[in-house]
Amino acid sequence: MKPFSKVMSSLLNVLAKGAILLFVLPILSAWLAGSAVCAAIAPIGGLLRTFGVTAIGMQLTPYYSVPTYLSLPFSLCLALLLALSFYYTRRLLWKCISFLKA
Repeated sequence: MKPFSKVMSSLLNVLAKGAILLFVLPILSAWLAGSAVCAAIAPIGGLLRTFGVTAIGMQLTPYYSVPTYLSLPFSLCLALLLALSFYYTRRLLWKCISFLKA
């Protein structure tokens, strides 16, 4: 018969894998897809707004909008942050998958 600590360790391992499978993987997958899509769209929106498309709004607060001439640099900074988010989320997702395989 196994000692109590081994049984508890095994039970906690199964519960952790179940929680990752049910909660963490779907959330990280949605975040990964969203950050990839938004990182691709942000520079396009900044470029369009810089060249006069008024339908694209870049507001920092409800009362303050980014000046038109700063739209492209602002969108490039945002795209960089989203790309970093994509990269680190992908790393975390792979770590979770490797934990589930073990």
